[in-house]
Amino acid sequence: MPLLPEHVLPVAVVGAGFLGRPLACALPRPVLATTRRGTWPDEPVPEGIDLRPLDVLGADEPAIARALAGARALVVCYAPGRDQDRRDLYIAGTRRLLAAAAALPLARLVYTSSTSALPDRDAVLADDCPDWPDEPRGRVQREAEALVIDACTARALPWTILRLGGLYGPGRELFRIYRNSPDAVLPGDGMQPTNLIHRDDAVQAVLAALALPPTVSAVVNVVDDDHAPRREIFARLAAQRGLAPPRWELEPASPTAIGKRVDNARLKSLLGVVLQHPRHTPGTP
Repeated sequence: MPLLPEHVLPVAVVGAGFLGRPLACALPRPVLATTRRGTWPDEPVPEGIDLRPLDVLGADEPAIARALAGARALVVCYAPGRDQDRRDLYIAGTRRLLAAAAALPLARLVYTSSTSALPDRDAVLADDCPDWPDEPRGRVQREAEALVIDACTARALPWTILRLGGLYGPGRELFRIYRNSPDAVLPGDGMQPTNLIHRDDAVQAVLAALALPPTVSAVVNVVDDDHAPRREIFARLAAQRGLAPPRWELEPASPTAIGKRVDNARLKSLLGVVLQHPRHTPGTP
C-alpha cells in the first residue's frame, strides 16, 4: 500500500460495498465508511472503521455533511441498489453529495466511474478520449464525471476520476459470467473485447490516487492487460468445468476481437500500479 500523506487522512469511503468495503479495510485507521443502512452483512465492522448510514438520495445536504464530518478525502464508489435509478443516483445523488462536500475541509476527491463512459468503438481508447458514448448508461457516467470535475475545479480541490472496467474477485468470480445451459446458443459471435479489473487491483488504484500530489488531477482508466474476447473467456470457463465450449449464434467475422479496448498506460505510469492480476484467468479468486 502506498504511504498516504497526512493531509488526506482520515478518508471517507462513500459506498462501502464490493469495492468500498475492502478499500476501507486497507486504509489507515481511523476510516469513515458509509452504506445506505450503516451495516455490513455477515461481517463485523473491523476496529478503527466508523461505519455510518448514508443514502445520498434520501438525505439533505446538511445530513450528508454530518455523515462525512471529519473526513479530509472522499472516495465515492456507490452503485445503484435494486430500488434506485441510475440517473437519480449518479447525477442527482452526486450533485447533492458534491454540494454537501463543499462544507468539508477536503484535500482530495476520488470518484469511481466506469469504462462505459468511453464510446463503443473498434479502437484502443486512452484516458483522455474526448468522445462521449452513445449508449444512455455510459452517458450518465460521463455526465457524473463532468459534475465532479466542474465542482472540484471551482473550489480548487484535487480530484481523480477512476474509470473501472468490469469488477470481479472474491464473491464475484469470473465463472459467474458463464451461467448458460450447455445447450444454449449465445447471441452474436462473442468476439467483443473484455475490459475487466480485479477488485484487489481496483483497491490498489484508489490508494494510489489518494497518494497523488495536490498538483495532480486526472482521469485514469483502470483495467487489466487482458482484452480477450468473450468467446475465448467463455470457452476457458466451460473447459474448467469439463464442458464443451458454448455455441454462438454467428461465426466470428474476424479472427481477432473487434470493439473497445481500454488502454491502461496511465494506471501504470501515473499511479504506479503493478497489476496483481494482469490477465483474467479462470480460477482467479
